[in-house]
Amino acid sequence: MAPVKTAPGWHKPALRMPRLALLLAVLSAAVTVPLALFAWLMPPTVVMSCFALLSVVFAAALAVADRIAGPQRQADQPTLRDIAGAFALAAATASVLADIDDTARWLGL
Repeated sequence: MAPVKTAPGWHKPALRMPRLALLLAVLSAAVTVPLALFAWLMPPTVVMSCFALLSVVFAAALAVADRIAGPQRQADQPTLRDIAGAFALAAATASVLADIDDTARWLGL
């Protein structure tokens, strides 16, 4: 009788996140934590101004990181420049919705 061939051992797949999903998770946490702190610690009229400033800082940091990373571009995946543009759009929206008079009064200007 010939030996019975069995299927090779089934290996449990490793739980690895793709690079883009990990980057988006980190950026989401980097935005959510400071925004929650802003909403908890600051007056409600200043939160949108702080979020706008935070978004501008993140957009600038991602644009610089994209510039340093070099020309590796793939058309099917978003780049750091695309995410920086999303942060810039969020900053513009937050600055439109912010009340500048209350922010200036809070800063003592």
